[in-house]
Amino acid sequence: MPTRSGRVRSSLHSLRARVPGIGTVALVLAAALIATAGGVLAIGSPDRPSSGYTAGQLRSYPSTPDTAWTLSSQDLPDYSSDAGIEVAGTHGDRWLISYPSGIGRAYLLIERGSGHPIWKAPLKVGTGSCAITADGVVGCAVDVTALPDAFYLVDDDGTPTRPTPLDDTHSVVGVGSSFLRINQSGYRVTMRTVDGDEVWSRSFAATASAQVTDNGLLQISTNDATEFLVDPATGRDLLHCSQCSITTYPTGIAVSHDGLDTRGVDTYAVSDGTLSPEPTARSAGLRVVPGASTLPVLTATGQAQMEATQGEYEIRDPAQGRALWQITDPELSKANTRPCGAYVAFALKDRSRAVYALADGSHLGNLPEPDVESPDTNIDQLRCVGSTGGLLVFANGGQITAFDPARGSVAWAQPILGRARVVDGFVVLEQGTTLSMLRPH
Repeated sequence: MPTRSGRVRSSLHSLRARVPGIGTVALVLAAALIATAGGVLAIGSPDRPSSGYTAGQLRSYPSTPDTAWTLSSQDLPDYSSDAGIEVAGTHGDRWLISYPSGIGRAYLLIERGSGHPIWKAPLKVGTGSCAITADGVVGCAVDVTALPDAFYLVDDDGTPTRPTPLDDTHSVVGVGSSFLRINQSGYRVTMRTVDGDEVWSRSFAATASAQVTDNGLLQISTNDATEFLVDPATGRDLLHCSQCSITTYPTGIAVSHDGLDTRGVDTYAVSDGTLSPEPTARSAGLRVVPGASTLPVLTATGQAQMEATQGEYEIRDPAQGRALWQITDPELSKANTRPCGAYVAFALKDRSRAVYALADGSHLGNLPEPDVESPDTNIDQLRCVGSTGGLLVFANGGQITAFDPARGSVAWAQPILGRARVVDGFVVLEQGTTLSMLRPH
């Protein structure tokens, strides 16, 4: 386990944690594995605020969960086609769901705990959409339905009220106490108050989509591979880049530059929804290992990765300009590492795994090499759902599986037929024309 000291060492020192049966893993205290704008990386400790159930952090699922509720096409009026039911937004214990109906979709506000409707009936929006603000106000762009085309606020029993001009709105995102509205072509984005007053408007060179990230930033992505972080009060760019991707974490973001001449990762701090004006670190030749996680896991890319004989990884807090800890060993694989929630499962060359806590590098335990007769438990082929209480939860289209590294085995598994995703820390199953929530313990 790495030291908590922040002092930079002048030469390479390491602590070696003997991992039974899989060789030795070295946690590097201060090494030349990766150089940043701040110089040699040192060990630090993240100063992380409470982040809620974001970044792959699940509520308590220590054993096989029961199904809290299921909604199906049989429960929802005027359900059409075989498209799925989705959670479109949340506000506390109220969830806004969406399903196919007529020429577009319908929306319904339900109770999170029971799945029971709050509205007296779903609202059909045609080719429009609905969203919910941070204040819990639901707004809907209604287009080509029995209602006059307009933007409506929906009251507590599901009645559309206070119509304002539709303004060609197609998709809606709740941003703070306002609504971000994107027009039918996708090129024009407008922020409006709940009363319909324009706050700002701007056009993009390509079709845009928008989301509010878990750490409170307004992110706009266009289909020409450009990313924007925008000030929701003014619409001005806080950051933008091309041929890039932005990954968010509780304390900041990692901007991955994917161009042949610009490969690398910049990290920025985020505090109370405010982005630091300058990067905390710039690291050329690195990439972010994919997976929902509380902290970025970085490794080399390009020629350096191809020439390396063993895996080398760095765990960083975006709010700091230095590594929290690093890991390398002759037995460490360069591929198939899986960050997942608060943990990371490193693949070793014999296909077994060593699991560590991202925050401090503490060793949680090991997982054996995958059983060829049980592909649903082969982490190499699975997607991280999240972590909870020492368990790593992964899934594919046929099964959701919780792994216990302390015991070196599967803690529980449940068959599914679709996709497992996380909504506010709850595991939600989207299975064809049904939507289910798994009850935490």
